[in-house]
Amino acid sequence: MEKRTRFVVGFLGTIALASAQAPSPAVLQQVLEKRLLALRPGGMTERQVVFEEVRAGAKAGNAYPFTVTGSIRDYGPGYPANNFFGQTCVGRIPGWVFQLSRNATGDWQVDGRMTVTDSRCEKNPAAGVSSIPLASLKGAAAPAQLVPGAERASGPVELHFGEWACYGTGSRLMAGLGFFLQADGTYFDGDKKPSGRWVRDVAAAKISFRGGHLDGQSGSKLTGQRMTLSNTVSCEPWR
Repeated sequence: MEKRTRFVVGFLGTIALASAQAPSPAVLQQVLEKRLLALRPGGMTERQVVFEEVRAGAKAGNAYPFTVTGSIRDYGPGYPANNFFGQTCVGRIPGWVFQLSRNATGDWQVDGRMTVTDSRCEKNPAAGVSSIPLASLKGAAAPAQLVPGAERASGPVELHFGEWACYGTGSRLMAGLGFFLQADGTYFDGDKKPSGRWVRDVAAAKISFRGGHLDGQSGSKLTGQRMTLSNTVSCEPWR
């Protein structure tokens, strides 16, 4: 069965965690966006958060402060059958300060003001047409992919030991690149024969293979559940 590529990454032994480093502005954007999207008002079917500027401050205790400027856009479709096409509201985040810290389970949490009380609302002119298009707002959304530094503080993402499959363009299975990852730092080829060793570089966000049929190959762009061997080849646990 064809599957879209995903990769669960990890490493053997004790390595300094990337998550111990100060979070980047991109991490703040992703965590804050997720929190704000969860607070979408009733009657609104869309909410977008756009960031114009995110500035990191000096660490205070276990918290990392960020000053954020941007906007929150809410769109509601109304009831077109009654000739009410809803409204679109935009609220400003004019340099508010948010704090990033780790919770008890090691995930990033964000604290700060989450409610905009002076939103500008305009009635939509027609069904499915927003009075304030998203494209009219300054700024950009948070990065779609998990960024380095967003890993859990309790450790790197758990590594899947066992069989992995690799896919090329169009999700085409590439049998010759399959491998079995072992917990002792070795890996087997697709026939379960000892092949070589693997090493994870947390800081560089990649896993490298040494010896065997994948000698010299590196799985880069480790974004939670994905590894990319090249621009056209990705790998995931075989299920």
